[in-house]
Amino acid sequence: MLHIVNGDSFATKLRKAVPDADILVWRESLYEGPLSVSFTDPKTREARARYFTDLGVPAGQFEHFTSEQEQKLEGFRAYSQIVLWFEHDLYDQAMLIYLLQWFARHNLEKVRLLLICIDSFPGIEPFRGLGSLTPQQILTLMGTWEEVTGEQLELAVRAWNVYAGDNPAELFEFIRGDTAALPFLKRALECHLKRLPSLHNGLSAVLESALIGIRDGIDSPAALFLKISDQWLDYGLGDVQFWRELNDAARCEKPLIVRRGGILPGFGNDNTGASVKEIRLSLTPFGETVLAGKADQVVVNGICTWFGGLFLSGKGPVWRWNQELGTAVYK
Repeated sequence: MLHIVNGDSFATKLRKAVPDADILVWRESLYEGPLSVSFTDPKTREARARYFTDLGVPAGQFEHFTSEQEQKLEGFRAYSQIVLWFEHDLYDQAMLIYLLQWFARHNLEKVRLLLICIDSFPGIEPFRGLGSLTPQQILTLMGTWEEVTGEQLELAVRAWNVYAGDNPAELFEFIRGDTAALPFLKRALECHLKRLPSLHNGLSAVLESALIGIRDGIDSPAALFLKISDQWLDYGLGDVQFWRELNDAARCEKPLIVRRGGILPGFGNDNTGASVKEIRLSLTPFGETVLAGKADQVVVNGICTWFGGLFLSGKGPVWRWNQELGTAVYK
């Protein structure tokens, strides 16, 4: 049996629960960076390597992990059973639909493909993911997985095509359809659409929530991260991703926030986790103006980011999220 899991934290716990488990840790973050439907083509792979290297990932590390995990995946026929362990949030659902559509394109022959995907666990509130479970709790989940159906594979193929595509309108139409075969997918993709800059002020939903928290007196990055990650559990937001959002908001052409006490930790700097306690955040007058809807972040500072398979750049027009109508618009 091969266990494909969503991160090193859970893999460590699973190895303690099942010492002889054969585990593939899927480390490819499909929440960020350049994407394409084909994904493993040289152009996309080179673009992703550059993206993560620019973020500070040591040169060659991305290529090493990617090659290693894909080689393991290609050898799937060495196993009679493969168990996918994933969660409900966007970070995991993106990985899940990629893997399911990958298996859908391969002849499984006699290999049984199994899935366990949860959004809760008895006695844990809020549920922050599989990595928060103890080895003893993980043991209670062993054998509760279910065989992946043809309907789930077909849905994953369509979901990946729109997620890694470059048209949010097609993604919006997709989630209006029947996605019940993967019960957490609709919720996750709705969150994904809210990552688009708002039609109201050019902020993503997460960044706007962060600025509101700072405005309301949360000046500690650690406290702010806890609040935002609880508020947006369906994102599966990591701290390094969140720190990058805050760092970008502080160093754009017309900053939204002031960051006092240092640079938040990330791949590209040597700040330690302890330094987070010393950093304090506050809004700039421009940040307050944007929050009030009297200025637009994209129009003033521009945007340069990947949104699934869509690259957003410049000062507009760009794809945006219309919160009032609950739809994506190009404006």
